[in-house]
Amino acid sequence: MTSSSDAALGCAADNVLAGLSPWAWQDVQGPAALVTDGAVAPEGAEWNAPVGVVLTTPAGSLTFDLGKATTIAALFVQADANDAYKIEGSADGAPGTFKLLADVDNVLERGHGLRSRSIQIPPEVVRYLRVGEGVGDGAFSLAEFAAYCRVPAPFPPSMPVVQAPLATVVTRPWYRFDWWEDKASARVEMVLALLALALLGWGYALERRGRGPHRRKLRDRLLIAVGALSFCAYWNFFAFHFGNYTHWHEAYHYYVGAKYFEELGFERLYECAAVADAQEPALRRRVELRKITNLRTNVLGGTAEILADPSRCTRHFSPARWEEFRHDIAFFRERNGVRRWEDAQTDHGYNATPVWTVLGSAAANLSPASDRQLWFLTRIDPLFIVGMTLVIGWAFGWRALCVALAVLATNFPSRFTWNGGAYLRWDWLFHMTAAVCLMKKSRPLPAGYLLGYAALLRVFPGLLFAGALFLVGQQVLAQTEGRRWWQRLRPGELPGLLRRVDHGPRAVLLGGALAVATLVPMSLIFTGGIETYRAFAVNSQKHTGTPLTNYMGWRTVVSYRETEAGRYLQTNRLEDPWKDWKDARLRTFARRRWFYLLGVVAFAALVYRAVRGAELWEAVALSAVLIAVVPELTSYYYAFLVVPALLWTRRREAGLALLAVTAATGFIDWAPTQYLPRRFPWTHLQMPTWLDEQYTAMAAVTLAGFAYILARFGSNARKERHGDSDDVARPRSRARVRH
Repeated sequence: MTSSSDAALGCAADNVLAGLSPWAWQDVQGPAALVTDGAVAPEGAEWNAPVGVVLTTPAGSLTFDLGKATTIAALFVQADANDAYKIEGSADGAPGTFKLLADVDNVLERGHGLRSRSIQIPPEVVRYLRVGEGVGDGAFSLAEFAAYCRVPAPFPPSMPVVQAPLATVVTRPWYRFDWWEDKASARVEMVLALLALALLGWGYALERRGRGPHRRKLRDRLLIAVGALSFCAYWNFFAFHFGNYTHWHEAYHYYVGAKYFEELGFERLYECAAVADAQEPALRRRVELRKITNLRTNVLGGTAEILADPSRCTRHFSPARWEEFRHDIAFFRERNGVRRWEDAQTDHGYNATPVWTVLGSAAANLSPASDRQLWFLTRIDPLFIVGMTLVIGWAFGWRALCVALAVLATNFPSRFTWNGGAYLRWDWLFHMTAAVCLMKKSRPLPAGYLLGYAALLRVFPGLLFAGALFLVGQQVLAQTEGRRWWQRLRPGELPGLLRRVDHGPRAVLLGGALAVATLVPMSLIFTGGIETYRAFAVNSQKHTGTPLTNYMGWRTVVSYRETEAGRYLQTNRLEDPWKDWKDARLRTFARRRWFYLLGVVAFAALVYRAVRGAELWEAVALSAVLIAVVPELTSYYYAFLVVPALLWTRRREAGLALLAVTAATGFIDWAPTQYLPRRFPWTHLQMPTWLDEQYTAMAAVTLAGFAYILARFGSNARKERHGDSDDVARPRSRARVRH
């Protein structure tokens, strides 16, 4: 390719691309002929209007053969406004010979939708022209592409306009649903939470007035209806993911991550997927432009380094194992689709514990990935949900089951959308819930074992042991009541004091210890020894230092500043668009760490006060509150609310508070003020619509609900000590201490 300052002399001002079909293309959806038909859409038309093509990945492009070396001095592109594109030229079309001719800039300041850009360049002689390879929000489109040997007058020249719908920033009105879809299901769940809250509130008011039997049959029938509807609502009324059941994004991470854990560890999933994809010639360019999360740092970056040295990945595989890996990657690539597959490489990898990996890897390695195998593997989680339903009904009765199902199904942060239809994502929830149910049925040793298993699967369920520990501590101190505080715990007499503690709390702690003693050695044998636990610890530490938009917890609330919200700091101009936001969150948390620690201590004190004199199961369920206080978890783990929901059998306020919380989370997601005019007097009434602020608000509401529950239980324990409890469910049994 050559350049000449006077190459345009003697050229015609005609569009040299008019009517040309592309010579080559990649990741293009739609009739390519529309891009060179000489017609444009109205300025501001919908970005994906049927007047052009959609580029389904950042590698999407169209390449045209001009037939001979041709001088190019002017270019015209109509494309999505909020993206930037490249125009490149080559003399022979060979890979590596394309040279950048022009950048097509982002013009969002002119409005959304399809927008025209006119570019004049120093004349270049090329035969092949390529347009595409967008950078921006991941949704790319081209409506028209024109090139000129000489700059026409006027420029750009007039072109026929094809009618197309205009782009709109605000989506459909609040009252319209494309029935039946995810947002419609979320609104129905919010209404269901409000109805359940009203029903339980009615019953609570009657009990407070001593009229518990009033309309009991009617209220029971309505509660059964709430429970049945809630069970259906959790599965989006069996629409699942509205078109498919399997969550291919989640299944990819946990299936491939577990199956090839020996080769991939916690750090190589996306790198090795890139190498496997790049070995397919048609995908090479897509992989070169792909963004992946560096799983050593959780920072978004490119693939150049791994593609320059693929052996960094392949040396961990035997040849046969590598071919099996390539097969499985191709399987998940096809099932996810182009756009979702590219997005999957920007997530946060495989993060399961070594104990989870034992079973996860064994089941995944039974055969190469196939639709049949994934059908069976992704049906394990529904068995856990059904099993959890049955065990709650067995231990607490059908009324408590209906309340628990209502809380589970209407809590927006843990909806089926997140990881329903995935691979072994709800095992910890079943084990944790079943443990509390076994405690209710006076089986503390197996309960402790199941709770220990849940902790080894996801770590944070281990916080439920705090309830048993608090009971042990309170009963030890009760035996030394009357002594001065510095005399209460004499080390020499501690074993004797512990022996006189109730059997239940001690058995739960023993069961947890047995789980560690049996499951950890097994995981050491099957997952690579102690080094695996070191790697897991490093991986977990990395994640605690990586803010996510759907994190929830006390730390999330502490780290929030309105001026550092995503709507201000997120920018597509950076390789990692959320880097500034993440850095700001970390800085704010570092400054407020003392406040976070103070809150943890305060909530722990509230739990300690609330469990005084409580039954074992009740103390453990109350300590589940700490899951929202100590760690910062992704939203879907808030399915744990099903455990404190069981406290409704002890105090009706617990069920009322949790249903108020779940209804509020649905309302926060809905954010109906977005439909109000964005002008005075509505300006200060706008609810957040960005995920980071919405999930922070949901975390705050959840913590407020938990604080209320702990305060009510703590107040009741205090009143019982003075003989004036106002509990409307049933009296607490005071903790027994053996003397």
